[in-house]
Amino acid sequence: MRRRTWIGIAALAALPAWGQDPANSSTEQPAEPSEHGFWSTLREQPLTGALRLDYFRSSKSLDDEVNFIGGTTQLKWLPTLDKTLDGKIEARLTNPDIGDSGETHSKLLEGYATVHYEHADLRLGRQIVAWGRGDGLNPTDNLTPHDYTVMLPFEDDQRFGTTAARLDYFLTTAHTLTFFTTPFFEPSKFPLPAGLGMRDVRPAHSLRNSEAAVKLNKTGDGVDWSISYFHGYNLLPEIRPGAAGLELHYPEIDVLGADMARNFGRYGMRAEVAYFRTEDNDGNNPVAINPYLYAVAGVDRTFLDNLNVNLQLVGRWVQHYTDPSDVADPTTRFAATQNAINLGQQDRTSYGLSSRVSNKWFNDTLEAEVLVFVNFRRTNSYLRPLVTYAFTDSMKLTVGAEFYRGPDNTPFGQLKSNQGYFSELRYSF
Repeated sequence: MRRRTWIGIAALAALPAWGQDPANSSTEQPAEPSEHGFWSTLREQPLTGALRLDYFRSSKSLDDEVNFIGGTTQLKWLPTLDKTLDGKIEARLTNPDIGDSGETHSKLLEGYATVHYEHADLRLGRQIVAWGRGDGLNPTDNLTPHDYTVMLPFEDDQRFGTTAARLDYFLTTAHTLTFFTTPFFEPSKFPLPAGLGMRDVRPAHSLRNSEAAVKLNKTGDGVDWSISYFHGYNLLPEIRPGAAGLELHYPEIDVLGADMARNFGRYGMRAEVAYFRTEDNDGNNPVAINPYLYAVAGVDRTFLDNLNVNLQLVGRWVQHYTDPSDVADPTTRFAATQNAINLGQQDRTSYGLSSRVSNKWFNDTLEAEVLVFVNFRRTNSYLRPLVTYAFTDSMKLTVGAEFYRGPDNTPFGQLKSNQGYFSELRYSF
């Protein structure tokens, strides 16, 4: 019932925009049609992209496979018909293991059209919607998925879109009200222990299972902030015992979130917090995730010309916490333990630190950064140094490595088999 309600709210909010002509239509005459016609106008839009040759010492799928040479072609097209209608199409064709007869995969990352009205933008199609102001850790970023197994070097490479409708209604020059809805839930892809043969049980693509979200965002004049609400499904699965073995389920969640950011000269401050209400709201199911509070707060400072240091504190508090080791049944205990590791619920309270230090030299042709995550409660960590050198405006070489430390029953410790160095030669056009 709640899903239908939020879909109705989103539809009603769109009526003012749908009921009017596109932007400034009351005062401006329609643009003259192109001399060459509709298809010629589309052909005139530039096609950009990149050719990428990658090496990864290890896969990211907990399969102990090593030495991958991969090739990727990524294309992006931003067609614009006129000032009221434009869009984006971005696709990726990749083979992560060319040297060993690997399979070639294609993925449409985004493909949408945007209609611009006088006080609103309506976007329809496959799109990435990223919420939150934290650096890499975003409690409110629950709308569109990530692929944590992709063998490409940058964090943005993990993102891909979901087919959805999004309406941005501009209340003032500083305040925007956003509505989002989709009946096409897509989960994140996350490395799970190999050989378990778990059945993936996803919500059916139907209006009954639609996700919905609303966000009020403010930018400019000192403090940037937002408040948001999301009702949908968890992007990462729970492992549950089923009649035919272990299954992956994506529980319903309700997320109430907020964030803020402000700059003070060379200092930047940000904070983000979200409360997650889950299906197991009373904590009675030992394998289900319990309701929890997830918060991030950080500060960054720029030194000299380009040296940026970013520090963030991270914390979680789990409501109705139960220790998975107390579960008697071994199959249920395994599922409860794995869920607690993957979903951050091993302890009632947990806290950690993230840091990103970056710099540029030689007219910005050489860039380097070090990214660190540390969980203090059960000491485990992730370290990623990354260096990029631009030979020309079109040709870049990136070299980096990923290191995981900690006991095997911790979030980063369980990924130790995936650590190693990587490199990418990229030609952009």
